[in-house]
Amino acid sequence: MKTQKLVLLFAFVLCSCGLFSQIEVVEQTSSNTLLIGKISHTSAFQKAGLSRKLPIVDPLKRVSDIEKITAYKKLRTQANEAFASVGIRRMDLVGEEFSASLLFFKDQEKYLLTFKNSSYNYQNESFWISAQTKKELYQLLDTELNKKVKFKNIEVVLDNNIVLVISINRKKVSFSLWDGYNWVNSYWYRHFKITNLFGES
Repeated sequence: MKTQKLVLLFAFVLCSCGLFSQIEVVEQTSSNTLLIGKISHTSAFQKAGLSRKLPIVDPLKRVSDIEKITAYKKLRTQANEAFASVGIRRMDLVGEEFSASLLFFKDQEKYLLTFKNSSYNYQNESFWISAQTKKELYQLLDTELNKKVKFKNIEVVLDNNIVLVISINRKKVSFSLWDGYNWVNSYWYRHFKITNLFGES
């Protein structure tokens, strides 16, 4: 009888030990980052040549400011690394990355606007914007696109002193940044794509 009790006690102790696991499974979540909007593909191909009747645009003024280019270079690496650290799924079937996206980082209370460079290396280019900048930038884009102008360049100095050049051609828009050596250009996006990107749809 004593032997049976000892066996039962030993079995109970073994079972009890099994209830206290030595490993902890950490659930993978994206609780810090929200995808506000995205552009999966452009749906807007800009022809190589623009009409000769287009108005002459004044030379860009702020974009060549050495101090602003230096500030942009300092923020560029950190912003691009932040985007690379977030696991954004590729598009179904074709396996391509998004042409543009807008992420919100809760811990920093900032947005990360990213577009694929169409000029030379086809890499993602990111820059930070505040909630107020996001709102004002979308309002500017929406207003200008509704005007349906033939062509217009707008230089916008963002809250972190990054100079963003916005090109408007009727119902399409593209973004450009000057890094001191080369232009970094987005693809051309239609109005409804910009609305989707900024989560305003």
